[in-house]
Amino acid sequence: MYVNIVEKHGNKFHNYINITIIILLEKEMFINNWRKLLVYIFLLFSNFGESYIYPGLSRVSGISRVSGISRVSRVSRMCEENKENIQIETHNKAQLYDRRNIMLLYLGTNLLGINSIFLYNNILPNIEKKQSNIFYNSIPSVCYISTEYTSMADKYNLNKDDLPKGVGSGFVWDKEGHIITNFHVINKVDNAIITITDKNNIKKNYKAKLTGVDPDLDIAVLKIDIDAKTNLQVIKYNKDIKPIVGENAYAIGNPFGQDHTFTSGIISANNREITAPTGRKIYNVIQTDAAINPGNSGGPLLNSKGELIGINTASLGVGVSAGIGFTIPINSAIKSITDIIETGFVKKAILGISYMERNPTVLESEKSGIPIIQKGLLVLEVPDKSPAYYAGLQGVIRNNKTQKIESVGDIILSIDDNEILEPNDLNIILKKYKAGDKVVIKYLRNNEIKTSDLILGSYKGSTFTQLENERGKDFSDKTSALNIPLNNIEPVIQPRL
Repeated sequence: MYVNIVEKHGNKFHNYINITIIILLEKEMFINNWRKLLVYIFLLFSNFGESYIYPGLSRVSGISRVSGISRVSRVSRMCEENKENIQIETHNKAQLYDRRNIMLLYLGTNLLGINSIFLYNNILPNIEKKQSNIFYNSIPSVCYISTEYTSMADKYNLNKDDLPKGVGSGFVWDKEGHIITNFHVINKVDNAIITITDKNNIKKNYKAKLTGVDPDLDIAVLKIDIDAKTNLQVIKYNKDIKPIVGENAYAIGNPFGQDHTFTSGIISANNREITAPTGRKIYNVIQTDAAINPGNSGGPLLNSKGELIGINTASLGVGVSAGIGFTIPINSAIKSITDIIETGFVKKAILGISYMERNPTVLESEKSGIPIIQKGLLVLEVPDKSPAYYAGLQGVIRNNKTQKIESVGDIILSIDDNEILEPNDLNIILKKYKAGDKVVIKYLRNNEIKTSDLILGSYKGSTFTQLENERGKDFSDKTSALNIPLNNIEPVIQPRL
């Protein structure tokens, strides 16, 4: 009976020990989390071991009680005691299994971080620490870009010191010193200084060179000259990243010149549209509520792993963030970035024309003399030696003195079997082709439908800027400077019910 008493009260005693240790752990008397984990594991295995020790003791105690009694009474007594032992053993096993299950549950909830006390004391600080690590680990990869427009002062007879300096952001793309930013950050600038802060919080300035641009996607690639000792930290890039609505998003940039500002939010939506500096649409844009203000342009949007999601480009608001920011997905930009670094240009097919980015309204038609266009794309200009020039296309003809339109240019209706309903369709259609492909152009001239064969050319656009080209002056002379106005990037707002 002594063993039975020990077994019964031993379980209670063991339970009290378990509870006491757990309370001490939660009161943080064991400061080190690894110590806490080791104690949890000890309690767990001690309860596992008990399920094998106590039943053995029960069986031994049953045998010891049969000595010194008559055989008949011993048999009878053994039967009764065996029944009692079975009941006790079953009860003990149930208690042991319950206690073991409790320990498993408690250990599991602590490891999963769903215990309330553990959550308050550990998980929340860990989240803050994680966010802080994202910021500090990314700082050496994020750039401060300051720009100057000194030629404007000369052109308009202004004091250079009175002109405001532009501010933007960027990030380090590779060890060779290529920096990614927005096209509108460096459009028409005369000088750009890139500031990089290393892990030791030491800032260093570099004069930027121009590698190439893709204005239709609002992307520019710059280059800084570094010595052999400089080890640039490249932004974390995962080619398989897929932005998901609801996941955390973190923006790092220089809003209003406040360098390395860290803001957080979530990915609010995908598949938004914004208007590029060229007036063309940028599709599949990410929307985030992480604050994006003037100066954030060109900076990175990161996920909770510190990986690059996209390039911060615009926000919906008058000069300040309204909680609706727009980011070009890095997966949409990767082709342009790679092409520019490899060749200095974006590899895309062109017709070699300038055209109206949108068809005129009734009022614009009356003022300009351009007719209302129901569908198609109006050709404004056909440069000499361009693919369209060799195909025989014609642009608008104006009077040299009055600049009034004397003859409307060709209206392109389709490329091969791809119909053009509005100007934005051209960019989408040309993505199906590459430079050198031969296509059939169907167009309207003097109310007569015509067709011509055209060999698509290669895009070699650049920007009016005084920045030195990474590949030198000879290469720069081969580019076609695009006179793109200094406009704000605007989102497309389409009310939806």
